[in-house]
Amino acid sequence: MRQLFFILILTYVNLFSQPKLDSLVSVGNEQSFQFNFTDANKTFETIINLFPESSQGYYFKSRNYLWFYLANKDSLSKNLFFKFHNIALQIAEKEYNLNKENAKLASNLGNVYFLNSIFNSSEQNSMDAFWSTKSAVGYFEDAIELDEKYFEPRLPLGTIQYALSFVPGFLGMAISIVGLDGNKKEGLNNINLALENCMNCKTEAAYHLGKIYTEYNAQYIKAEKLLSNIVNKYPNNELFLYQYAILKIDKRELQNALKILDRIIFGIEKPNFVQTYALSFFLKGEVLFKLNRFNESISEYEKFIQKTSSPEYTGFANLKIALAFEMLNEKHKAQKHYILARNGNENIAEDISATELSKIYFDKVFSENDKIIIKANNYLESGKYKEANYLLNDLDKKTMADESIFAANLIIVESLQNLDKFDKSFEILKEYDDNSEINSYKDASKFYYLTALQEFHNKQYSTSQENLDLAFDNIQESNNKLHRLLINLLQKLDEINNNFQNNNNN
Repeated sequence: MRQLFFILILTYVNLFSQPKLDSLVSVGNEQSFQFNFTDANKTFETIINLFPESSQGYYFKSRNYLWFYLANKDSLSKNLFFKFHNIALQIAEKEYNLNKENAKLASNLGNVYFLNSIFNSSEQNSMDAFWSTKSAVGYFEDAIELDEKYFEPRLPLGTIQYALSFVPGFLGMAISIVGLDGNKKEGLNNINLALENCMNCKTEAAYHLGKIYTEYNAQYIKAEKLLSNIVNKYPNNELFLYQYAILKIDKRELQNALKILDRIIFGIEKPNFVQTYALSFFLKGEVLFKLNRFNESISEYEKFIQKTSSPEYTGFANLKIALAFEMLNEKHKAQKHYILARNGNENIAEDISATELSKIYFDKVFSENDKIIIKANNYLESGKYKEANYLLNDLDKKTMADESIFAANLIIVESLQNLDKFDKSFEILKEYDDNSEINSYKDASKFYYLTALQEFHNKQYSTSQENLDLAFDNIQESNNKLHRLLINLLQKLDEINNNFQNNNNN
């Protein structure tokens, strides 16, 4: 009888403790997304005290400290991440080994390994990251196999699948060696399933999808819907605001981007993520440069360089400062920053490109034609298409090199396409038929993209694909925005081809 009573008590505890744990996890997560980390920390401490045999309190504390470390690169956050991560791993493995048929416990263990993967990726410990990712993927897949209606593990699994599909060269071979594979379509499908169905991960899913739609495939309408919702719901979340500002820049809504960046810079009394705060000055410098407000852009780039905790993008920022001084006819000051542009992070494409361009531009005399092209391109990036084309009428083409004329013509073509004047843009592109010099021009990839877009508009899909392939062949690694536009067009062409094949099969 006493044994039966003991079994009943255990059953009662198991039945009623899990909802309490889940409720506390939801509260702590919500506080974290509101960037109320003091209260979130208290909530996770409560979980640890009430449920010491659960990995969840330790996991979420380690996750938040990882957020801080990734944003600030400070040793304290790094040490605290390791402290709570190691405990979370030990407990999560114990929980899983006691009940391997429990989908939630498998997913929890996968989440712990995923944190380690993210950390190692940030430290460029590639093989450690891949092995941790492999473990995470295995547990996420097990969780889904155990319970197909449990959607939480689909978010990290989908994020991994999508990210791995972009791993190039040697690293791409490495992930194959450790038994991993990337799949954009499957990854997006998993993230969307999580967004639609999961109980506690909708906010994260919206953020990751918004980031993908902005920075990988330029599906700006979808990104706008997702990011605007979470920014409104979490007005103090610096990461969400920062991502929303990137979207507004890509959409050429520069005044809106400035307002969002000022919310981070002036509206948040004490930033939690110092590096995100610093990068907000960098983005503000970019926006002001595109608005042809060169003095103001210099000030914001310099604030970024002063505040950043990392050399990343400092080379690129110095290059843009130098170009701003060129536009202000202050060559001596420009040369100083061309030299500084060579001291960025040589592991990222933008700073590598800054180093190369700084050497070219150091002794270059920027003519009035050069400055007109820069201003016109800024009008283009501001969505002022008529102004861009009007300004280019002032060019003195008799004194211009063929490549400079080519660059100006591409601005005109893109402006005309955005104004839905494809008949006029076609006339300009046709002038370059059979031009053998194009591949030697730095804007070759943009030419092939605009040609592919023209052919797509004209429903010449096979020719569009051929030009798109040439655009991919010629693209510079640092040209992130063009790359995402290429992917966007590629997906549209793939969809048309798939529809065509399906119709033929039917």
